[in-house]
Amino acid sequence: MAVMPEGVMTLLIAKDKTRVYSSFVSAMNNNNKVVLLFHQAGSNRMEYEPVLGAIHVANFDTLTVDQRSGGDDWDFENATVKKLGESTEYSEAYPDLEAALTWAQRKRYKTIIVVGSSYSASLGIVLASKHGSDIDAVAAYSPGEYFADKNWIKTAVSNLAVPLYITGSDTEQDRISEVLQWKKDQDITNFKPANAVHGASMLRQDKNPEGYKTNMDNLLMFLKRFK
Repeated sequence: MAVMPEGVMTLLIAKDKTRVYSSFVSAMNNNNKVVLLFHQAGSNRMEYEPVLGAIHVANFDTLTVDQRSGGDDWDFENATVKKLGESTEYSEAYPDLEAALTWAQRKRYKTIIVVGSSYSASLGIVLASKHGSDIDAVAAYSPGEYFADKNWIKTAVSNLAVPLYITGSDTEQDRISEVLQWKKDQDITNFKPANAVHGASMLRQDKNPEGYKTNMDNLLMFLKRFK
């Protein structure tokens, strides 16, 4: 039997009226900091389940989201995909990220961090480039030009006004270099881990036993900048 995600089921409504399912966990009462976490292709909010505790200890609330482009990895159903009846194209999930940001704004968080995995890492960069006054930073795990417009993410990086933490495995460094090709003088931390796998899975011990701790420690170090 699959483990259920930690937290309170939270329903988000995207601009196109799609119902987007997520889980919210409060690290402490009256907290003013939150991390919005988005999964990779074929996945769901359970992707982050093993790492939430460390984020909570760092005094951040968390919202893990089932985007409409996803699936049943981790022996868990993506509730948004289930409701729709099928998974969508990657780019169609962008309104789900905006819905999570709107939720955080309505909750009056003073610090909002976005964490994305694979395609959602790319979308997270786009989100931060468009909402720089509302988002404090973005952490992107294995981003790339995964969309029809092969300059979309490079352009977003060039317009980024908030700190970016970007990382990927050895085999993904060319993809990351491409994403950063048009960067200017932004605040960018490009972490090149000795051991990594695709996306935010590199934070999980079951997927990255040799490198999960180092990767998690570096994320927490980045988060500590935002108090």
